[in-house]
Amino acid sequence: MAEHRHRPRKNTPHNVKVIDEESGRVMGRVVDITADGMMLVTGNEITPGRQFQIRITLPVMSHHRSDVSVEARAVWCNQDKNPSFYKVGFKFLNLVGEEGFLLEDVMHRLNLVG
Repeated sequence: MAEHRHRPRKNTPHNVKVIDEESGRVMGRVVDITADGMMLVTGNEITPGRQFQIRITLPVMSHHRSDVSVEARAVWCNQDKNPSFYKVGFKFLNLVGEEGFLLEDVMHRLNLVG
């Protein structure tokens, strides 16, 4: 698979959950993340091209906030080594302004950016 990301991804040891804001359900757990996108482990297959309004729960507070809301599009979806799970790559579509600043701040404080 061709490498399309512009920034190196960092695996996160923290339990960072992603919630689908439309349904209110937890979609899965972030495996790695950049300001451009993330890889999620989830129990459901997600069709590439599908867009979501998601909320990422931050492992630490940043500027009195504990989550970031962003629109994201599924770019790819592969079955995990464990057949009960899938790994899904997402591209952030509108991570700008305060939301982008919050996510970048947390990523830097937790050494998740190179």
